[in-house]
Amino acid sequence: MTKYIVGVDVGGTSTKFGVFTPEGEKLTHWKISTDTDDDARHFPARIASSIEKRLLDEGIAKEERLGVGVGVPGFIDETAGIVHNAVNIGWHDYPLQATLAEALDIPVFINNDANLAAAGEYWQGAGKKEASTLFITLGTGVGGGMIINGNLVTGPRGTAGEIGHTLVVPHGRLCTCGREGCLEEYVAAKGLRRSLHDHLRNDDGPSPLHENSEAIDIYKAAEAGDALATRIVDEAAYYLAYALANAATIVNPEKIVIGGGVSAAGQTLLQPVVAHFKRLVLKEADRHLAFEFARLGNDAGIYGGAWLALRRLGR
Repeated sequence: MTKYIVGVDVGGTSTKFGVFTPEGEKLTHWKISTDTDDDARHFPARIASSIEKRLLDEGIAKEERLGVGVGVPGFIDETAGIVHNAVNIGWHDYPLQATLAEALDIPVFINNDANLAAAGEYWQGAGKKEASTLFITLGTGVGGGMIINGNLVTGPRGTAGEIGHTLVVPHGRLCTCGREGCLEEYVAAKGLRRSLHDHLRNDDGPSPLHENSEAIDIYKAAEAGDALATRIVDEAAYYLAYALANAATIVNPEKIVIGGGVSAAGQTLLQPVVAHFKRLVLKEADRHLAFEFARLGNDAGIYGGAWLALRRLGR
Protein backbone atom coordinates (compact mmCIF):
# COMPACT_ATOMS: atom_id res chain seq x y z
CA MET A 1 0.00 0.00 0.00
CA THR A 2 1.35 3.43 -0.97
CA LYS A 3 1.55 5.94 1.86
CA TYR A 4 1.29 9.72 1.57
CA ILE A 5 2.40 12.75 3.53
CA VAL A 6 1.09 16.34 3.36
CA GLY A 7 3.29 19.46 3.50
CA VAL A 8 1.76 22.85 4.32
CA ASP A 9 3.37 26.29 4.07
CA VAL A 10 1.32 28.99 5.82
CA GLY A 11 1.92 32.49 4.46
CA GLY A 12 0.52 35.90 5.26
CA THR A 13 -1.34 36.08 1.92
CA SER A 14 -1.70 32.48 0.75
CA THR A 15 -1.16 28.99 2.15
CA LYS A 16 0.34 26.26 -0.03
CA PHE A 17 -0.17 22.51 0.19
CA GLY A 18 1.46 19.45 -1.36
CA VAL A 19 0.88 15.69 -1.15
CA PHE A 20 4.03 13.57 -1.37
CA THR A 21 5.22 10.01 -1.25
CA PRO A 22 7.87 9.16 1.38
CA GLU A 23 10.43 9.16 -1.46
CA GLY A 24 9.71 12.84 -2.22
CA GLU A 25 7.52 12.45 -5.30
CA LYS A 26 4.89 15.21 -5.42
CA LEU A 27 1.44 13.86 -6.24
CA THR A 28 -0.48 17.15 -6.23
CA HIS A 29 -0.24 20.69 -4.94
CA TRP A 30 -2.62 23.63 -4.43
CA LYS A 31 -3.09 26.81 -2.44
CA ILE A 32 -5.80 28.81 -0.68
CA SER A 33 -5.97 32.37 0.59
CA THR A 34 -4.90 32.84 4.19
CA ASP A 35 -7.76 33.99 6.40
CA THR A 36 -6.32 36.31 9.07
CA ASP A 37 -9.66 37.74 10.22
CA ASP A 38 -10.25 37.59 13.98
CA ASP A 39 -6.57 36.62 14.55
CA ALA A 40 -6.95 33.68 12.14
CA ARG A 41 -9.10 31.89 14.69
CA HIS A 42 -11.07 30.02 12.03
CA PHE A 43 -8.22 29.38 9.61
CA PRO A 44 -7.02 26.04 11.07
CA ALA A 45 -10.46 24.60 10.29
CA ARG A 46 -10.07 25.79 6.68
CA ILE A 47 -6.62 24.20 6.47
CA ALA A 48 -7.99 20.89 7.74
CA SER A 49 -11.02 20.91 5.45
CA SER A 50 -8.87 21.79 2.42
CA ILE A 51 -6.52 18.88 3.13
CA GLU A 52 -9.40 16.47 3.74
CA LYS A 53 -11.15 17.48 0.51
CA ARG A 54 -8.02 17.10 -1.64
CA LEU A 55 -7.11 13.72 -0.14
CA LEU A 56 -10.63 12.49 -0.82
CA ASP A 57 -10.48 13.86 -4.37
CA GLU A 58 -7.21 11.97 -4.90
CA GLY A 59 -8.74 8.78 -3.53
CA ILE A 60 -6.31 8.58 -0.60
CA ALA A 61 -7.90 6.52 2.15
CA LYS A 62 -7.42 7.07 5.90
CA GLU A 63 -5.02 4.16 6.22
CA GLU A 64 -2.80 5.65 3.48
CA ARG A 65 -2.28 8.97 5.31
CA LEU A 66 0.91 9.16 7.33
CA GLY A 67 0.77 12.70 8.66
CA VAL A 68 1.08 16.43 8.02
CA GLY A 69 4.00 18.87 8.42
CA VAL A 70 3.21 22.59 8.67
CA GLY A 71 5.49 25.63 8.32
CA VAL A 72 4.42 28.89 10.00
CA PRO A 73 6.15 32.30 9.81
CA GLY A 74 7.00 33.10 13.40
CA PHE A 75 8.44 31.68 16.59
CA ILE A 76 7.45 28.07 17.17
CA ASP A 77 7.78 25.64 20.06
CA GLU A 78 8.01 22.46 18.02
CA THR A 79 8.02 20.14 21.02
CA ALA A 80 4.81 21.59 22.45
CA GLY A 81 3.30 22.22 19.01
CA ILE A 82 2.56 25.85 19.85
CA VAL A 83 2.87 28.96 17.71
CA HIS A 84 4.22 31.50 20.18
CA ASN A 85 4.05 34.46 17.85
CA ALA A 86 3.09 34.68 14.17
CA VAL A 87 2.51 38.42 13.75
CA ASN A 88 1.43 38.33 10.11
CA ILE A 89 -1.10 35.58 10.79
CA GLY A 90 -2.46 36.59 14.20
CA TRP A 91 -1.61 33.50 16.24
CA HIS A 92 -0.17 34.04 19.73
CA ASP A 93 0.55 31.04 21.98
CA TYR A 94 -1.80 29.09 19.72
CA PRO A 95 -1.91 25.23 19.93
CA LEU A 96 -1.89 24.75 16.15
CA GLN A 97 -0.49 21.22 16.18
CA ALA A 98 -3.14 19.80 18.52
CA THR A 99 -5.93 21.71 16.77
CA LEU A 100 -5.06 20.32 13.33
CA ALA A 101 -4.34 16.82 14.62
CA GLU A 102 -7.76 16.66 16.22
CA ALA A 103 -9.48 17.91 13.07
CA LEU A 104 -7.63 15.56 10.71
CA ASP A 105 -7.23 12.54 13.01
CA ILE A 106 -3.63 11.98 11.85
CA PRO A 107 -0.28 13.11 13.30
CA VAL A 108 0.62 16.79 12.70
CA PHE A 109 3.98 18.49 13.24
CA ILE A 110 4.84 22.19 13.03
CA ASN A 111 7.95 24.33 12.64
CA ASN A 112 9.10 27.72 11.39
CA ASP A 113 8.55 28.28 7.66
CA ALA A 114 12.16 29.29 6.89
CA ASN A 115 13.43 26.18 8.70
CA LEU A 116 11.17 24.02 6.57
CA ALA A 117 12.22 25.78 3.36
CA ALA A 118 15.77 24.84 4.33
CA ALA A 119 14.65 21.27 5.00
CA GLY A 120 12.88 21.10 1.64
CA GLU A 121 16.00 22.24 -0.23
CA TYR A 122 18.05 19.75 1.76
CA TRP A 123 15.67 16.89 0.99
CA GLN A 124 14.87 17.41 -2.67
CA GLY A 125 16.59 20.63 -3.80
CA ALA A 126 19.96 22.37 -3.88
CA GLY A 127 21.20 20.83 -0.62
CA LYS A 128 20.38 17.27 -1.57
CA LYS A 129 23.02 14.72 -0.53
CA GLU A 130 24.85 17.26 1.66
CA ALA A 131 24.86 16.38 5.36
CA SER A 132 25.19 20.01 6.52
CA THR A 133 23.56 22.91 4.71
CA LEU A 134 22.99 26.56 5.64
CA PHE A 135 19.96 28.06 3.91
CA ILE A 136 19.24 31.78 3.66
CA THR A 137 16.24 33.39 2.01
CA LEU A 138 16.38 37.00 0.84
CA GLY A 139 13.02 38.67 0.34
CA THR A 140 11.10 41.39 2.14
CA GLY A 141 13.01 40.15 5.17
CA VAL A 142 15.78 37.60 5.69
CA GLY A 143 15.09 34.06 6.88
CA GLY A 144 17.31 31.09 7.41
CA GLY A 145 17.61 27.50 8.48
CA MET A 146 20.33 24.98 9.28
CA ILE A 147 20.68 21.28 8.57
CA ILE A 148 23.57 19.84 10.59
CA ASN A 149 24.55 16.20 10.07
CA GLY A 150 21.16 15.58 8.51
CA ASN A 151 19.17 17.14 11.36
CA LEU A 152 17.16 20.36 11.35
CA VAL A 153 18.53 22.59 14.12
CA THR A 154 15.95 24.94 15.63
CA GLY A 155 16.73 25.44 19.33
CA PRO A 156 14.25 25.33 22.25
CA ARG A 157 12.49 28.55 21.18
CA GLY A 158 12.93 28.09 17.44
CA THR A 159 15.41 30.94 16.92
CA ALA A 160 18.36 28.88 15.63
CA GLY A 161 19.17 29.79 12.04
CA GLU A 162 17.65 33.29 12.27
CA ILE A 163 20.58 34.74 10.36
CA GLY A 164 18.57 37.82 9.37
CA HIS A 165 18.77 38.93 13.00
CA THR A 166 22.50 38.53 13.43
CA LEU A 167 24.16 41.88 14.11
CA VAL A 168 26.44 43.26 11.39
CA VAL A 169 26.57 47.02 12.16
CA PRO A 170 27.15 48.26 15.73
CA HIS A 171 24.52 50.88 16.62
CA GLY A 172 23.12 50.48 13.12
CA ARG A 173 19.62 50.76 11.71
CA LEU A 174 16.70 49.96 14.00
CA CYS A 175 15.25 46.55 13.16
CA THR A 176 11.63 45.44 13.60
CA CYS A 177 12.91 43.04 16.28
CA GLY A 178 13.81 46.09 18.39
CA ARG A 179 17.60 45.81 18.10
CA GLU A 180 20.06 47.86 16.05
CA GLY A 181 22.17 46.71 13.13
CA CYS A 182 20.53 43.42 12.07
CA LEU A 183 21.55 41.92 8.72
CA GLU A 184 17.93 42.12 7.50
CA GLU A 185 18.06 45.92 7.58
CA TYR A 186 20.89 45.96 5.03
CA VAL A 187 20.38 43.06 2.60
CA ALA A 188 16.62 42.37 2.47
CA ALA A 189 14.53 44.16 -0.15
CA LYS A 190 13.48 46.78 2.39
CA GLY A 191 17.11 47.28 3.44
CA LEU A 192 18.27 47.82 -0.13
CA ARG A 193 15.56 50.43 -0.63
CA ARG A 194 16.61 52.17 2.57
CA SER A 195 20.24 52.21 1.38
CA LEU A 196 19.07 53.70 -1.91
CA HIS A 197 17.14 56.46 -0.13
CA ASP A 198 20.19 57.24 2.02
CA HIS A 199 22.40 57.57 -1.06
CA LEU A 200 19.84 59.64 -2.96
CA ARG A 201 19.65 62.08 -0.05
CA ASN A 202 23.44 62.37 -0.19
CA ASP A 203 23.22 63.21 -3.91
CA ASP A 204 25.66 60.53 -5.04
CA GLY A 205 25.47 61.56 -8.67
CA PRO A 206 23.20 60.79 -11.65
CA SER A 207 21.49 57.41 -11.74
CA PRO A 208 18.40 55.83 -13.32
CA LEU A 209 17.30 54.86 -9.81
CA HIS A 210 14.76 56.89 -7.84
CA GLU A 211 12.92 56.72 -4.51
CA ASN A 212 10.32 54.26 -5.81
CA SER A 213 12.85 51.80 -7.26
CA GLU A 214 12.58 48.23 -5.98
CA ALA A 215 15.38 45.89 -4.93
CA ILE A 216 15.36 44.10 -8.29
CA ASP A 217 15.68 47.47 -10.05
CA ILE A 218 18.84 48.14 -8.04
CA TYR A 219 20.35 44.83 -9.10
CA LYS A 220 19.38 45.38 -12.75
CA ALA A 221 20.98 48.83 -12.69
CA ALA A 222 24.13 47.35 -11.12
CA GLU A 223 24.25 44.70 -13.84
CA ALA A 224 24.05 47.51 -16.40
CA GLY A 225 27.00 49.27 -14.78
CA ASP A 226 25.30 52.08 -12.84
CA ALA A 227 27.79 53.37 -10.25
CA LEU A 228 25.22 54.10 -7.51
CA ALA A 229 23.54 50.72 -7.86
CA THR A 230 26.92 48.97 -7.86
CA ARG A 231 27.87 50.74 -4.63
CA ILE A 232 24.61 49.71 -2.93
CA VAL A 233 24.89 46.10 -4.12
CA ASP A 234 28.50 45.87 -2.96
CA GLU A 235 27.61 47.23 0.49
CA ALA A 236 24.82 44.66 0.85
CA ALA A 237 27.13 41.91 -0.42
CA TYR A 238 29.73 42.81 2.19
CA TYR A 239 27.24 42.65 5.07
CA LEU A 240 25.80 39.36 3.82
CA ALA A 241 29.27 37.87 3.38
CA TYR A 242 30.21 39.10 6.86
CA ALA A 243 27.26 37.26 8.42
CA LEU A 244 27.79 34.13 6.32
CA ALA A 245 31.50 34.02 7.12
CA ASN A 246 30.72 34.03 10.84
CA ALA A 247 27.99 31.43 10.38
CA ALA A 248 30.33 29.21 8.37
CA THR A 249 32.92 29.36 11.15
CA ILE A 250 30.31 28.30 13.72
CA VAL A 251 28.34 25.76 11.68
CA ASN A 252 30.94 24.57 9.12
CA PRO A 253 28.38 23.68 6.40
CA GLU A 254 29.18 21.89 3.16
CA LYS A 255 26.84 24.14 1.21
CA ILE A 256 25.25 27.58 1.52
CA VAL A 257 21.96 27.80 -0.37
CA ILE A 258 20.48 31.22 -1.22
CA GLY A 259 16.78 31.58 -2.04
CA GLY A 260 13.96 34.12 -1.87
CA GLY A 261 12.77 36.78 -4.30
CA VAL A 262 15.98 38.84 -4.20
CA SER A 263 17.96 35.78 -5.33
CA ALA A 264 16.44 36.36 -8.79
CA ALA A 265 19.31 38.85 -9.23
CA GLY A 266 21.50 35.80 -9.86
CA GLN A 267 25.22 36.31 -10.35
CA THR A 268 24.91 40.08 -9.83
CA LEU A 269 24.06 39.18 -6.25
CA LEU A 270 26.24 36.12 -5.81
CA GLN A 271 29.58 37.20 -7.29
CA PRO A 272 30.30 40.10 -4.89
CA VAL A 273 29.02 38.04 -1.95
CA VAL A 274 31.42 35.19 -2.73
CA ALA A 275 34.30 37.63 -3.31
CA HIS A 276 33.82 39.25 0.10
CA PHE A 277 33.17 35.87 1.73
CA LYS A 278 36.46 34.42 0.48
CA ARG A 279 38.30 37.32 2.07
CA LEU A 280 36.43 37.19 5.40
CA VAL A 281 35.91 33.48 6.10
CA LEU A 282 38.17 31.28 8.19
CA LYS A 283 40.05 29.36 5.51
CA GLU A 284 39.52 25.95 7.06
CA ALA A 285 35.75 26.59 7.14
CA ASP A 286 35.85 27.35 3.42
CA ARG A 287 37.33 24.04 2.38
CA HIS A 288 34.82 21.99 0.36
CA LEU A 289 32.17 24.71 0.84
CA ALA A 290 29.96 25.56 -2.15
CA PHE A 291 27.38 28.26 -2.81
CA GLU A 292 24.22 27.46 -4.76
CA PHE A 293 20.87 29.04 -5.51
CA ALA A 294 17.72 27.35 -4.24
CA ARG A 295 15.99 25.07 -6.75
CA LEU A 296 12.50 24.48 -5.38
CA GLY A 297 11.26 28.08 -5.48
CA ASN A 298 7.96 28.64 -3.71
CA ASP A 299 7.53 24.88 -3.20
CA ALA A 300 10.48 24.56 -0.77
CA GLY A 301 8.21 25.01 2.25
CA ILE A 302 5.77 22.26 1.33
CA TYR A 303 8.62 19.84 0.62
CA GLY A 304 10.05 20.78 3.99
CA GLY A 305 6.74 20.20 5.72
CA ALA A 306 6.57 16.70 4.26
CA TRP A 307 10.19 16.05 5.29
CA LEU A 308 9.48 17.21 8.85
CA ALA A 309 6.54 14.85 9.23
CA LEU A 310 8.49 11.93 7.79
CA ARG A 311 11.43 12.54 10.14
CA ARG A 312 9.24 12.92 13.21
CA LEU A 313 7.44 9.71 12.31
CA GLY A 314 10.82 7.94 12.04
CA ARG A 315 10.60 7.22 8.31
